[in-house]
Amino acid sequence: MSALRIGFVMLHTSPLDVPGTKDAGGMNVVVRAQADALASSGHEVTIFTRRSDPATPPSTVLESGLVVAQIDAGPARLLAKGEHEAVMAQFGEGLHAALQHTPVDLLHAEHWFSGIAALPVARREGIPLVQSYHSIAAPPESPLTDGERPESPGRLAGERRLAHEADLVIAVSEAERRTVLDRLAGDPARVLVVPLGVDTELFHPCTDPHGVQNLGAADRGDTEHSDMERGASAHGSGDRAEVILVGRLHPLKGFDLAIDAVAALPPELRPTLRIVGAAPPDGDDYVRALHEAVAKHGMSDTTVFEGALPREELAKRVRCATVMLVPSHSETFGLVALEASASGVPVIARDTGGLREAVVDGETGLLVRGDDPRVWAAALSSLLEDPQRIAPLARRARPHALAHNWAASAERLLDVYRGLLTAETPAPLG
Repeated sequence: MSALRIGFVMLHTSPLDVPGTKDAGGMNVVVRAQADALASSGHEVTIFTRRSDPATPPSTVLESGLVVAQIDAGPARLLAKGEHEAVMAQFGEGLHAALQHTPVDLLHAEHWFSGIAALPVARREGIPLVQSYHSIAAPPESPLTDGERPESPGRLAGERRLAHEADLVIAVSEAERRTVLDRLAGDPARVLVVPLGVDTELFHPCTDPHGVQNLGAADRGDTEHSDMERGASAHGSGDRAEVILVGRLHPLKGFDLAIDAVAALPPELRPTLRIVGAAPPDGDDYVRALHEAVAKHGMSDTTVFEGALPREELAKRVRCATVMLVPSHSETFGLVALEASASGVPVIARDTGGLREAVVDGETGLLVRGDDPRVWAAALSSLLEDPQRIAPLARRARPHALAHNWAASAERLLDVYRGLLTAETPAPLG
């Protein structure tokens, strides 16, 4: 089949945003990586997103040939996530107008806002709609481990509607697929998994000038990080181990639990805690609570809030860490865990959802259950007190990550698209 014309729809967040800022996170990384890979292989790919800044040009062409097109819907400013439901209809009309001069063979909506906006447009244009959720809301009264809260009234019904009316649903993990089937009553034949990738050139282990892999601060021996790799540290940590957290500063990510876990360690064992990420538009209260917890525990001198970083800087921070913590209450996959593995850094993550696929328990890291800081502290101390245990985890982490790449992810996605367009059932994975 000839090259496809593919339209990704990202209503509430832009692929141009730095992950960890605004509402940008793993979804932005996934969509941008897959779209870049598809564009680089010769397909016409456009990402349609909502204009949130009046200074942004109508369209931006990236190096891969990927086009990012701005659609006017609501005020041209940053909106709190829940406010996007009010602009879905207007965005849909703008999308329909855009398709008159940028026709596509199919639309791939990312998150439910995008799907509800794009569904009537796809029907009017007579083209298929593919839906990805990236996160699926749980009822407000349920625990955070079931998923994030519906930030606006229509989310629960909207996600269920898309599970039944979209032509195909793409999940990023088997865990997310099970959630679509169980919670949204999706059709098993129309819910497929497209595995994620990781940029293993950007995320790689630390090496010294002679190319010797450095397996983390706690296993450094005579090998030191280069000045470049260790650059930008907010304060010198000496021989202190370093634990890194990466993500939006949102309660779902469980960073408060990580702070309490580090505080539960004996003072002489406490690592430097590096927190990389920024709050979403409505997240100031949670950020304030995190800072207050750090101060309460007397950890201000050993905790660094870095804000969001460009991907290159983030990769440097990750590969210089001893351990990454991923205490998220719910994750469809947990891409940052795979990025840590690519960097040769062991991960301690919650034993839930897609994190069970991103982290191989006892091989590339440890999976921890529950919300008891003492349990998390015990897992952390089991590594920090025994550098010889970190080394094999670090060695096995990189090969695990190498099995995931964006080219293969994009190729699988392309197979799914072509199967849909030719009315063939795409082959199941495995």
